[in-house]
Amino acid sequence: MFKKLFKKKTIEIDFDTIGFKLSDQGKESIKKFCGRTAEERMGDIMYLGNKGNPNFFYLIYYAILFDRDLNVRFAALKRASKFKEAPNFDMLLDKLDKLRIGESLEPYYSMMLYELREISLEEFKKRMNGN
Repeated sequence: MFKKLFKKKTIEIDFDTIGFKLSDQGKESIKKFCGRTAEERMGDIMYLGNKGNPNFFYLIYYAILFDRDLNVRFAALKRASKFKEAPNFDMLLDKLDKLRIGESLEPYYSMMLYELREISLEEFKKRMNGN
């Protein structure tokens, strides 16, 4: 009975939905990331995101688009602009816009767009005021 209650969950991830090719190591990292608590995932995103190392962009990308916890997604989005030189960064912006995911991640989505100079200060203020 004890083993049934505390059995490790198997995380199933459809890597085809990510949109770019990941190494086996990258896939394994995402599986481990998903198996952690929301608090642990948030810490991972804050730590790796603050470094801005493009080798970890795939985790930021995954967290923004697919994490099940909204606060983890916000933390990743807040740090996304540090990865603007990473391969596939434009793909992230495109998915946030075309799939209308960005709208559900306000105000962090607009904050990121402003940091990247994708929107003007006036547009940013308009969005923050709900106009």
